[in-house]
Parts: sequence; C-alpha cells; structure tokens
Amino acid sequence: MITIFLTGGTGFIGRQLVEELLKEDVMIFLLVRSKSKATRVFQKKGFLNEAALHFIEGDLTKTDLGLSNEDKDRVLNTDVIIHAGGQMDIQATTQEATSVFLNGARHISEFAKRIHQLKGLQQFIHVVGYMSPFDDSNSKVAIDVFQEEHDYLKIKNPYERTKFLADLYIRQQASAVGYPLSVINPPTVVGGSTTGSTEQVAGLGLLVESMRRGLMPVIPGGNGYKLPLISNDALAKFIVQVVKLEQSCIQTYTLVPDKQHNPDISELLGVMSESMNIAAPTISVPLHFMKALMKSGISKITQIPSDGLNFITNRRFSNDLPKKIMGEDWFTKTSVMNFFPAVVADLDYRLMYPNNQHNYAFERTLNGNTVIYQIPGEGKPFILFHGLLSDGEDLFPLGLELHEQTGQPVWIADLPGLGRSPFKHEKNLIDLYLNVVKELSGKTAHGAHWIGHSFGAVILLEALAREYLDTKNTITLLQPPVAQKNSKSFNTPQLLNKWALKLSTANSLGRYLIGNGLFENIESIPKHYIAKVRSSFTSPRIVNTTLQLNRFLSKNYPGDFTKVPRSNLHIIWGDQDRHYSAPVQLGKIDVVPYGHHFPLNHPTETASYVLGN
Repeated sequence: MITIFLTGGTGFIGRQLVEELLKEDVMIFLLVRSKSKATRVFQKKGFLNEAALHFIEGDLTKTDLGLSNEDKDRVLNTDVIIHAGGQMDIQATTQEATSVFLNGARHISEFAKRIHQLKGLQQFIHVVGYMSPFDDSNSKVAIDVFQEEHDYLKIKNPYERTKFLADLYIRQQASAVGYPLSVINPPTVVGGSTTGSTEQVAGLGLLVESMRRGLMPVIPGGNGYKLPLISNDALAKFIVQVVKLEQSCIQTYTLVPDKQHNPDISELLGVMSESMNIAAPTISVPLHFMKALMKSGISKITQIPSDGLNFITNRRFSNDLPKKIMGEDWFTKTSVMNFFPAVVADLDYRLMYPNNQHNYAFERTLNGNTVIYQIPGEGKPFILFHGLLSDGEDLFPLGLELHEQTGQPVWIADLPGLGRSPFKHEKNLIDLYLNVVKELSGKTAHGAHWIGHSFGAVILLEALAREYLDTKNTITLLQPPVAQKNSKSFNTPQLLNKWALKLSTANSLGRYLIGNGLFENIESIPKHYIAKVRSSFTSPRIVNTTLQLNRFLSKNYPGDFTKVPRSNLHIIWGDQDRHYSAPVQLGKIDVVPYGHHFPLNHPTETASYVLGN
C-alpha cells in the first residue's frame, strides 16, 4: 500500500484525482481547511472511503501547514506527496498569490525534506500549469524566489509569476535534498469526458462569458495560436500512473496534445460559437494588440483580465514522456474535442445559474454531446423530453415519481441548445432533435416508455411519423402544441422577440405565463421557476434556440399527423391552455384541469395519469 499526502484534493482537479486514487491500493491523507466541509463534498460525490481517505485540517499558508502534532506524524510517514493546492484566481493580488503559492511551496517542501531524511520520500509530484518556463534543462536557476527585488521572470501578473516561482523553488529543493520529483504540466483543465461538467469557471469560463456578452468579435492571435485543453479525468488518470512509477530524478511531463488534436484558436472559437448558437468571429487580431487593448481599459468593460489571454499560445511543447507512460494514442483517445461542445454548454449553464444545486438522485452523463440525467432501475426506461421555457431539471419531480411508483429506469434529456446541452447546426432544425430519439432508441433494445412535454411531444410525434419508434415503444404526449388557437402572436419580428425575452421582468413574465395558460395562477408556478427562466435569457444559446424553435412551431403546425400510429399513443391535455387547442385529430385524449406546463407543477398527478392509475 502506498500512503499519499495530497493538497488541493477538494478542488476541481483534486476531487477527480481522489476518485481515481481510491481505485488503487492507497491510503490518502488529504489536507483540508475544514473536515466537516470536506466530508460533505465527498459524501455528495459518493466515494467517501473512511478506510482509505483521511482528512487532515491545515492551511498551505501557515508554518508546518498549521498541522497538529498528531497530524504532523501522520504526514511524516507518507510515501508520496502530491501538491495540487491553490485556488485558480488569475486576478489574485501579489500578497494573496505569494501566501498560497510561494509560502505553500516552502511549507510543503519542508515536509518533503523531513520525510526524505526520516525514511526516504518515494516521490514528490507537483501539478503546475503548462505555461511554466521551467523544465528539466533550466531548473537550477540560482535565485532566491522570496526576494522581491529580483525580476527574473518579468511577469507582471502575480498569479502566474508566483505559481512559476513556486515551480522553480520546488525544483530547487528536490535537487538540493535529493528526492525524486515529477512535475506535471497540464494545459487548461475542463470537465470530465463522461459529463463535460466544468466547475472551475475561472479558466475557459472567462472566454465563454465574453461570448455570452457578445464581447468576442475577433479571433485573438489567429492561425498558429492555440488554447490547449485536457479533461480532469484524463489528468487524474495520468497522475495515478506517475504515482506508480519508480522515479530517481527530476522529471517534467507536459500534457499538451499533439497538433492534430489541438485545434487553432479560430477552430476552437468556431466550435464554441456553434455550441452557443451564435455567429463565429472571422477576423484575426494579433495577440499583442489584443493585450494592449485590454490593458487600455477594455478589460473593465469585458470584465475579463488582459492576463486571461496568456493561456493562448503559439509555443511548441514536447509530450514524448507522457506517451511513453500512457501509450502513443493516449492524446487521441482523451481529446477534449470529442465532448468540447458539452463543456461550453455546461459553463454557459453555470454562468446562468451560479447557485444551482444538482439533484444527485439523477446521474448525469452524455449521449454524444446531449446531456442525459438517469436513475437506474429494472425494466423499460421512461425517457422524458421537456418543452420550451424549461429544461431537463424541471422534469426531475415527474421523473422521481415515475421511478418511485414503478422502480423502472428514468432518463431525462436536456434537448440540444437548451439546459446543459450544446446547440448544433443541422440543415433541418427538427433533425437535431430527432437524432436524439434515434440515438437513445438504439440503447433500448426492448423499447422504452417515451414521454414528451410541449415541444418534446412534437419531437416524438415527428419520430412516430417517420417510423423511428416501433411497436416495442409506448408514447405519451403531454400538451403537444400542434393546434394553435391564434397564430398571430408568433409572427412578431425575431429581434423584438429577442429583446422582449432579454428585458423581461418577473412581473411581465408572470403575466405572460398566466395570460397564455401555462400555469393556472401565480400560486401554482413552482418556486424559483420565474427567476430561473429570466436567468436563462442571459444566454444567447437559450434565447436563440428558443426563438428558432418557436418559429419552427409557428411555420409547421398544425401539421398532418393522420398517418401516425395510435395503438401505442397516449395524450394528456391541460384544458387551461389559452394558446393551443387539444389535438383531437390524434385520437382519444385525457383532459386534466391544469395549464400547459402541468408536468412541472403537478408531477404526482401527471405520473398517475401517465401510468393509468
């Protein structure tokens, strides 16, 4: 068994690393500021292992890391140190950055020295950004990193300067004392490959925020410039493999992907723009000119620090050493571009709802780049598609009711361009959504119970008409909007609609919801629903997708569904809807005394109707 002392384990990278390490024969002593907070974090993640994971209260900025005598003894008996601590804050002051990075490096290096003198330290692993100028060829620079008068790096940004000086200091100490050191240089870290979930919004999130606000009209740097990326799960797996190595010297591992898996910034912005459903920038501007503009005052307008552009580079990097450990095709298999659109949509979602708390009853995964929330169970899954002015999370209460009453699996999709799912351009807009049906139906060999609300019901109707769903499937349509009472309200110019959405107030939105019969009355609107919808209108992805789908509905319905098979079709209709009529041409309809959005505010009753109770 390997005993490990880990800093930064409760952070975005660290939590993923802990999860990967716990798959090995290890015992982890994790430096935390609060044991109770750390316990809650890992309980939520579902991998709190009291036999292998031990929390040690302390602080990187304090002498001896602020440890008790008992905890000092525990740390001094560890085999490996992994130092990944320090919050990402590119706007940190010199005092803050020095305290965390330089003083933290000094304090943890003192423990490394004492461990090595007592029993021999197997390895010190330091995780530091890929833009560090230090490597195995220049790590013996003889400067005192704590002397403020030196200007060796000539980097003004305190965050970058102190991180890189900490890298140098740790290299100096390892060389002087003689213990093995592995320095791991990851590029910008984004969310895991299975979800795209990127909790650290201070990195790539800065770029997403500028696009959300329409403040990225140009391509910084142009051809040859890149913003290298790696997923936190790929990084964690690599660190685990380094832990297993028998090191004898100082070794640097740079995890920047090969050129063919590392697109130019123009291509990257193109993917981001498509995911956000906005036009991509086409004009390139030299990076030095962009930085000068930002420093001249543009940063105050964009709220993006000029130093945020430092992560865009045309430097060349060697990744031969990581390939020797992970295999020649590792960068191909772990390329972030395979799920990058989902990362962009996730960051957009987090910027819309910074205080959103995910319901952990549902496990989140990706089907392509479409987010699917799942609860496991026995039997055919219920597959739920939401409508407009909502997302997958709004159907969680209904999904939970269906699962609790049947024990069957529940899958809830965030439809493309909405919720946490990215947009993707298709020649015919409806095909984007029918592709989700085809992909999910391919995962249900014995069929499924499909449930579509509002626009989600339209998707299922189209799928039936095109024979994408066979008789192994049953379909329930909740309020299918295919028979308009008054089509004029859809013919407002798009720009006016867009501004009406963006400038809507809580009162005006409430009046719209009640006036159109989406809910029966103000009291029936779910708590936080109006605030959530208003926040969603800060996203061009949500606004533009909503307007496009609204326009699609107004142009294409009422449609001809006379040939749609009705043997496995169930329709439930809320009679308080003031905009649409019940689609009697589709067959028998169960009428309920609710508004258009009844699956959102009456989940228990809706589940009973769906199940025929």
